[in-house]
Amino acid sequence: MIAKAQMEEVSPARPSDSNVIKVLLVDDDQDAFLLTRHHLSKIQSAGPKLQLDWSATYESGLEEIKKREHNVYLLDYRLGARNGLELLKEALAFGVAEPIIMLTAENPLVDAEAMQLGAADFLNKDRLDPTILERSIRYSIKHFATLNTLKEREAQLAGFMQNVPCAVSMKDLEGRYLYVNEAWGRMFQKPIEDWPGRTDEELFPKGIALRFRKGDANALNQRRAIESTETLNRPQGELSYWLLTRFPILNENGEPIMLGGAAIDITNNKRLEREVQEVSEQEKRRIGQDLHDGLGQYLTGIACMVKVLEQKLGAKEVPEANDAKKITNMVNETIQQARELARGLCPVELERNGLHAALQELANRVEKLFHVKCVFKSPQVVSVYDNAMAVHLYRIAQEGVNNAMKHGSAQTISIGLSNPNGQILLTVKDDGCGVPKDFDAAKGMGLRVMNYRAGMIGASVTVENSPEGGCMVKCVVPYPAGANIAKKKKPKAQGSRAPKAEAVEV
Repeated sequence: MIAKAQMEEVSPARPSDSNVIKVLLVDDDQDAFLLTRHHLSKIQSAGPKLQLDWSATYESGLEEIKKREHNVYLLDYRLGARNGLELLKEALAFGVAEPIIMLTAENPLVDAEAMQLGAADFLNKDRLDPTILERSIRYSIKHFATLNTLKEREAQLAGFMQNVPCAVSMKDLEGRYLYVNEAWGRMFQKPIEDWPGRTDEELFPKGIALRFRKGDANALNQRRAIESTETLNRPQGELSYWLLTRFPILNENGEPIMLGGAAIDITNNKRLEREVQEVSEQEKRRIGQDLHDGLGQYLTGIACMVKVLEQKLGAKEVPEANDAKKITNMVNETIQQARELARGLCPVELERNGLHAALQELANRVEKLFHVKCVFKSPQVVSVYDNAMAVHLYRIAQEGVNNAMKHGSAQTISIGLSNPNGQILLTVKDDGCGVPKDFDAAKGMGLRVMNYRAGMIGASVTVENSPEGGCMVKCVVPYPAGANIAKKKKPKAQGSRAPKAEAVEV
């Protein structure tokens, strides 16, 4: 049974008609229907007119709700053998998107349960009047329209976030994750349901969490996007590289209210860069070996022949003996220059003692050529089994020394190599003018090159003022726990792969 009462002479309209608000009352008491119709007839406010329909049973009410022809539903709690809460559950399970208002007789438990289930409002039947009824109906419709719009936008945003090719996260100002998409979960190999409400300290080891929080603080304090490269271990033991951008989300006053994060997988790019770099280093080594073993040997042979000629001419006491001596000296100088070029092109491999000897040679050459005091300090021989890593470390030290002389006006430079806490630590200290206050690491070509090389081996590079004055470049290569890095003796074999580092920021 369904009865209809219209307050104004208007034709029935679907919920999309903005001129009429269609209300369905589900109540097994006809007197309640008549009273509700009376209340609605007293409403004189401007706006869409209210049209009341009535279903007298639970079953007919559910059928009408399923038709989705009303803007709002009024459900009485008592409906014969069943009740309004059950009808509310069925309607919501069916997917009704219109607001439902519960009518009760001052029952706080029922009211609370109805709101928890998803009712828009609850009203006391014994205290109904036109003002309360109209306010509840109009408020519920407006409130649900807003909620439905938000749900649609959330669904659109969720669909976008789940299909966007980058990993995305949002945190509150206390560092708790508010949202992560599937790609973010895959990035850190943690299900997305593990993230909301938790902090980095709850999700990662202490060292990694501390560094992540430091990066977050930098982005929030500077109120700008900051990029970093994260190196993570994959389940198969391979490294993956991610370009992570942290950015503050600001309110209308320019104050941070959240922190966003977006990361792109650049593993393939890094792999290609590494291959190009390896080819470049191989070509440099080939040229260096050709200079050392090929051209150097030819020049040495020429020097010997000229020396013999010089001695023969000297024995005959002819004036050309002095010219031969000059030629001998010039050839010897050329040989020395060729050796210097060979060492520069292949600094580690040509030296039997590897990185340790190459850094010592670098310090000696700087002192000889540039008249700057340069020393190499290492408490023990730090053996690096991967030649490519040794070359990158050498080039970082070389760039640090060049920067100290070029930008720092240093007179004393110290190159250090050690392995504290199971890591390789390379330092370049100077007594120059230090790091200026307006220093921007992103603008210096030399610093970008150092960061690039560090990223190739899973290391981190920092540039800071030294406590003793001047500048200090620090490069740290983290090793897995228990890795055997430093040895007193030379390793018997070379060529092992570079160690894998977990979550290293460059």
